[in-house]
Amino acid sequence: MAETSLPTTPGHLRLSPAWLLFAALALAIPVAPLLLSRRPPALPDLGELPAFSLIDQRGRAFGRDDLRGKVWVADFVFTSCSDACPRLTQRMRSLQDRLDPHGRVGLLSISVDPERDTPEKLRGYGEAYGARDDLWRFLTGSPTEVQRTVVKGFKMAMAKVPLEDAARQSDDELRAQTFDIMHGDRLVLVDADARIRGYYVADDAGLNAVLRAARALAAR
Repeated sequence: MAETSLPTTPGHLRLSPAWLLFAALALAIPVAPLLLSRRPPALPDLGELPAFSLIDQRGRAFGRDDLRGKVWVADFVFTSCSDACPRLTQRMRSLQDRLDPHGRVGLLSISVDPERDTPEKLRGYGEAYGARDDLWRFLTGSPTEVQRTVVKGFKMAMAKVPLEDAARQSDDELRAQTFDIMHGDRLVLVDADARIRGYYVADDAGLNAVLRAARALAAR
């Protein structure tokens, strides 16, 4: 009579505690650095902005308390600038296009030429770049207050630089208007407590970095 072989039930696999510990370590070691690398670096806290009193492109008062409750990306321009400012403002426009109109991130452009940049002129400048009033504020004010806010508050450079041919002008008033303005070209990140959290170069990498950081702050 032929014998029929029946399938046998395998016994339970027994692993020693030492083997289990080895397997756990082998799996954990490659994964741990990956998990840690995904954690964004902590943003620096560079201090609270001092109180200031400026006006926006609609003639509305704007001060430090208006910053609270929202995250801001600030830059510094002037409307008669024909070199760096148009590029910087275009970068800010690209940030605006990536922001949620109902979100908690806003844009701030402060004029470093307050003697010539009136609210009306800033409004026209913003409209030329498609700025939205609900997302992007343009600020000006008295020269003393603007310089104090920019230099002592945002810690950015700002100074008038006479042009080379200004010395040849005979009219004092005309000579006084013949100058350029040196100013910082970094983007400044300000959190919802009006504290400076970083300075960013306005290139593609910098825009991505400041937008990522601003969204992270706004999500808190």
